[in-house]
Amino acid sequence: MDQLRAIDYFIKVAELGSFTAAAHSIGVPASSISRRIQDLEADLGVTLLHRTTRIVRLTELGCFYLEHVQSAVKSLNYARDLIMDRAASPSGFLRITASPSYGNVLLMPVIRKLRRRFPDLVVDIELTDTLSDLSGNEVDIAIRATATLPERVVARKLTEDTYVLVASSAYLQKHGTPQTLSDLEQHKTLLYRGPGRIIYWQANTSDGWVEVRPNPSFICNVGAELVAEAVAGSGLALVPKWGVEQKLRDGLLDAVFLKDAGLSLTRLENAGIYLLYHRPKYRLNKIKATVDFLMEELTQKPLIKTTRSSSSSGN
Repeated sequence: MDQLRAIDYFIKVAELGSFTAAAHSIGVPASSISRRIQDLEADLGVTLLHRTTRIVRLTELGCFYLEHVQSAVKSLNYARDLIMDRAASPSGFLRITASPSYGNVLLMPVIRKLRRRFPDLVVDIELTDTLSDLSGNEVDIAIRATATLPERVVARKLTEDTYVLVASSAYLQKHGTPQTLSDLEQHKTLLYRGPGRIIYWQANTSDGWVEVRPNPSFICNVGAELVAEAVAGSGLALVPKWGVEQKLRDGLLDAVFLKDAGLSLTRLENAGIYLLYHRPKYRLNKIKATVDFLMEELTQKPLIKTTRSSSSSGN
C-alpha cells in the first residue's frame, strides 16, 4: 500500500467531508480514494471514518489520527520543497495577497516585472481586504497596511502609510485652497468606504486628535476611484501618499497642507505598508528571490515635501 498517498486522500476527505468532493479536488475517481482509505484503516486496525449515504465524518480515533498526520505531512512537503528547490532559477507556485488599493497601484506592475525575471514562477495573487493567515500555509507572502505587526512572522517595511490631502489645480482655483480645518466645511470632499462604514478623517491638532466629518460629494470603496475623481476636479481627497506621488509629480494633483492640523485616516502611530512572510519559508528559493525582488522594487522613501516659504530660499 502507498501509505503516504492514502494519508493524503484521508486528509482531503476529512477536510471536505465528502469522497466525491475529495475526488474532484485531487482528480482521481472516488472509488480509488475509498479503497485507499479502506486499506489504511485495515493497516491501522481501526475505523477512521463513519460513512453513510449522506455524510462522512471522523471517528474519535480518526480525529486523533488526523491531528497528528496533518503536521507530519506538512513537514514532509516542506522538506520535499527544500530539496526540489535547488534549481538555479526560482520556480513553482507562489501565493501572494495584498490590499486592492496598494496592489493595483504599485504591486501589480512589479509582479509583471517579477514574472519576466523568473518565468518559471506561477504567481497566484489575490487582491483583497480580507486578512489571510500566514500560519495556515495557504499564503506565502502578504502585503498589508498595519501598525500592529503580527506575531511569528517576518515584517519588512516597504513604506510609511501616511496620508496627503489632494485636489486638482482646477478645483483649487475655482473653490480656493483650504487653510484650516474650519475651511473644509466649505469644500466638496471624496470619502472612502471601508468594510461596513465610511472612513472619516482624523485631524491631529495642538489639542489632540479630533474626527472630521466633511461634506461628501462622492463616496466609494475603491481608492483609485477617489483619486480619479480628485483629478477630475470633483473635490478634496485624503489618500495614501504612495498612491498619488506620481500624479503629484506630473501636476495632475496638488497637495494641500492645513495650518492648524495634520490629516490622516488613522490615529495609529508607526503605520506602514509591510511585506510579511514566515522566516522558514525564506529558505525556499522561490520565496527568497521574490521577497528580495519586491523589497528592491517597492521600498520607497518619502517623495513629497512641504514647500518652503520664499524667505527660506538661498536665492
